[in-house]
Amino acid sequence: MREVALVVALLFVTGLAVAQDAETIDHVTDDNVIVLQNGEAFESQDPASSTWMDNEDVLILDDGRMVNKDENEVVDVTPTAAPDEDDPDNEQKAVLLVSRTISI
Repeated sequence: MREVALVVALLFVTGLAVAQDAETIDHVTDDNVIVLQNGEAFESQDPASSTWMDNEDVLILDDGRMVNKDENEVVDVTPTAAPDEDDPDNEQKAVLLVSRTISI
């Protein structure tokens, strides 16, 4: 009986021993990419993470999940490249401004 209790306790403890990193959200994109202040980015298909806010604290677990400690929510995530935040409309306006300046 004692061995069974020891095995159950060992399985319980090792199941909780998932490595984790504590980070802070920089922002969440319209495409539901969570960009962290350290520059890492994670894509989520879960609509819950689209409501996460800047400066909220998260844990990144080694099992492919992210825990928002402020919202008490867990979502599945996939590491991804941080998206290019340049707005194409702003680039077109800059080109138009430059072309007008040159033609004068």
